[in-house]
Amino acid sequence: MEFSVKVLVCIKHWGATGILIEWEDTFPYIAELVDIGSQQSPNGSGGDGLYSLQEVQHVFNFAKDIGLEVIQLIQTIGHMEFVLKHPAFSNLRETPRSSAVLCPLRQHSQGLVRTMLTQVLDAQPDARFIHIGADEVWHLGVCDQCKSRASSSRYGVTTLYLEHVSNLVTFIKLKRPGIVVMMWDDMIRNVGMDALREYKLHQLVEPVVWHYNPKECFSVDPTLWLVYGQMFPRVWAGSAFKGANGSSALYPQTLRYATNHEAWRNELRKFGSLVHFGGLVLTGWSRYDHYATLCELMTLSLPTLKSCLQVFMKTDHQSTESLLTDSLPPSEWPGEDVARAFLKFLAAKDRAFSFIHGDQVISWFSPWHQSNNYICPDQLENIASNAQHLLAELAAVDGELESHLLQVTGRRSAGELLETHLRPLRRQLAALRDQAAGRGAAGPGLFAAQ
Repeated sequence: MEFSVKVLVCIKHWGATGILIEWEDTFPYIAELVDIGSQQSPNGSGGDGLYSLQEVQHVFNFAKDIGLEVIQLIQTIGHMEFVLKHPAFSNLRETPRSSAVLCPLRQHSQGLVRTMLTQVLDAQPDARFIHIGADEVWHLGVCDQCKSRASSSRYGVTTLYLEHVSNLVTFIKLKRPGIVVMMWDDMIRNVGMDALREYKLHQLVEPVVWHYNPKECFSVDPTLWLVYGQMFPRVWAGSAFKGANGSSALYPQTLRYATNHEAWRNELRKFGSLVHFGGLVLTGWSRYDHYATLCELMTLSLPTLKSCLQVFMKTDHQSTESLLTDSLPPSEWPGEDVARAFLKFLAAKDRAFSFIHGDQVISWFSPWHQSNNYICPDQLENIASNAQHLLAELAAVDGELESHLLQVTGRRSAGELLETHLRPLRRQLAALRDQAAGRGAAGPGLFAAQ
């Protein structure tokens, strides 16, 4: 919690005006939803136990006190793995083999997401915005009930999606009449204006158009702005400052993300006369979905976030390159110790990878050498020694990184990161060391002529 509060102070100082929080299973759901939230051990948020209701409201109050708008994001049809993985809700899946998508026609589907939203909104009585996600609904119209409904509907499978969103947002508006409901736009980009109007989406939601590519690959169809400008009273943009460069990427490329913000800056200026833009949401994904591993940690990405904010708000006389930074002063870098330790690991990882796949091992201890017993003990002694040196370096980094990680996250997430990236490498090096030492001790080997 201390880390989160420090991040809020920094982003406010860098120019942010609000925060968008996607809780997933880190919100303290209660009653019939207790299993999907943060407080039910060992299920809650993977066993990390983040966050309590008191912590959630502390974040809300602190953000408000320093002038940051808080918008909660609750997924309501797609990206529902954190809910539908549980046996109590698995019957609500659109397809049994995937817990990603909620079937919009099952009897209790609307009730489930309404209960989730009710608990989240109850925790924030003064909320002016809510984000319902609704992106990347990979499976739609798959189950027999949905197939039947889609085949008899004017807009086919799209009907299922529009009905679900329309019914849900109508419920939210009845509960909180003045609240603004935001949603990702990707599922409605190719939906006709007639369908959007029939289901009153132009009166119910404000879409967030997300596009995460760097400047050289950035392209939004201008027709989209013409349609959205006519349909919606306000439209938002969605950029990325981390998490969009590969599902297992570890270190953010500042220039790559900065140019995405430069492209968005140009886009909003170019089409600002057609669309009333509400603002830019700088997204920072930590996982591609609930089951994916962690990527591009927040602590490492704070310099990139500052760079992206500065690029988006720069004057016409400032160059993008002049605003980029890969480092921050300690006063502006919450979790700096984690970032520094992780950078040590990345450097050690590169050295270990170069060694394992480098000339020495390939030249004197390849699978061919081993299978043919063509061994030079002197070379294997050097290989074992070099492997041991790298192992000692990684062991030191392991201890340092684990200690610092536990200051900003839970034990489960710290263990996941270490067991995904660092400790398998240690085991690989240890096996190479032991094999080299054992074969070298046996003495020279002779090549058996074929």
